[in-house]
Amino acid sequence: MESSKLLGYMLGQTLRVFKNQMVSEFKEMEIELTIEQFVILSLLNSNCDLIQRDLASQLQKDKSIIVRQINCLLENQYVVRLTNKDDKRVKNLILTKKGFEKLNQMKEIASEVSGKLLTGISENELEIFQNVLLKIQENGGIEEDTFNCGFNQLK
Repeated sequence: MESSKLLGYMLGQTLRVFKNQMVSEFKEMEIELTIEQFVILSLLNSNCDLIQRDLASQLQKDKSIIVRQINCLLENQYVVRLTNKDDKRVKNLILTKKGFEKLNQMKEIASEVSGKLLTGISENELEIFQNVLLKIQENGGIEEDTFNCGFNQLK
């Protein structure tokens, strides 16, 4: 039981360190988007058939939260809603050129932050760490491909 408390604490602290570093870098580069919006842009970039409901499901967030995030992205012209060819009632979310450029800038920052945080960690240690995280996710009921938006390239 002690190790599960330790695991939750360590994962939480590690996530906080990463998010704080990302937020700091975003502010320094005058990027007005949040980490969550970065993830949404990444997901939209990897799959052009996504709708709001899909994003809410993949991110395991309430639809109203996703709507607010998407509205901000729409206002800043990072994404557009386009009518689905097969079902006129469905609106797909598509990355704009401006959104794609912003995403690339943010990915570069994420890569730099990851590199900085992984300093002194060998390829073998990183591979073991990633395998352990995957096993934890599988044990928690998350399939490997459920949430893959290109972050494997950030090593």
